[in-house]
Amino acid sequence: MTTDRTDETASRSPPGGRFGARLAGVAVAMPAGTPMEFVAGAAIYPLPLAPGRVAGLMQLRGQPLVVFDPASVPRADGVIRRHDVLVVGQPPQAAALLVDAPPEPLPEGRWRVTRGVPADCAFAAALQAAPVDERSSGPGAGREQPADAAGEGWHEVDPARLFVALAGR
Repeated sequence: MTTDRTDETASRSPPGGRFGARLAGVAVAMPAGTPMEFVAGAAIYPLPLAPGRVAGLMQLRGQPLVVFDPASVPRADGVIRRHDVLVVGQPPQAAALLVDAPPEPLPEGRWRVTRGVPADCAFAAALQAAPVDERSSGPGAGREQPADAAGEGWHEVDPARLFVALAGR
């Protein structure tokens, strides 16, 4: 995974790294090893009559992908537009998310888990549902770290539940 911006190209994730992304202003930490690719300025084609959170379709190396909009009030303007996206999964079993900025690496000890759900979060059901990794296992696991703990707070997310929540199932 790289945070370099590329036009209509994507960068593959290195195995085992943990990354976070901002979805509609919510900082989410993806599970370690989640296959992701960031695409800057992806062309997104509208899908008339699609569910509200479907921003449209994009293509990645010839594979069509559904793009979801995690905003509390999705923008449905019916025109082709360009936006940064994060592709989660391996095509053809992948989908994309509109993101606020390129994903960030989350180095061990420089970030902490945040609990609670932000107001009006469209994907609240996916927050804090991720499998616990070795960083948050053991005594005290599952509890928010103190406010003075190192790093910024991130919500752990389960990618499968995230897409289910955005698809409205």
